[in-house]
Amino acid sequence: AIVVTVTPGGGYRVNERDLVNASADTLRAALLKVAGDERGAPVTLRADGRATHQSVVTAMDVLGKLGFAEINIATVNDAGAAGP
Repeated sequence: AIVVTVTPGGGYRVNERDLVNASADTLRAALLKVAGDERGAPVTLRADGRATHQSVVTAMDVLGKLGFAEINIATVNDAGAAGP
């Protein structure tokens, strides 16, 4: 399984490894490195509740263009963060 995390600042992690920047090309390269030619693996997209909508959509777009079909989406809220 592959886990893509969108951080509060809009950055990305793939399987808990921080990427050098938040570009779609960097995310794409990291996913290709982890998945190789396998597109049937389930992907969990974990987005921090404070992440921008655009950063989440970008991650979904990259996953879709690479051909990943099984994408689970989860929001993550920091337990120490103040609630509404």
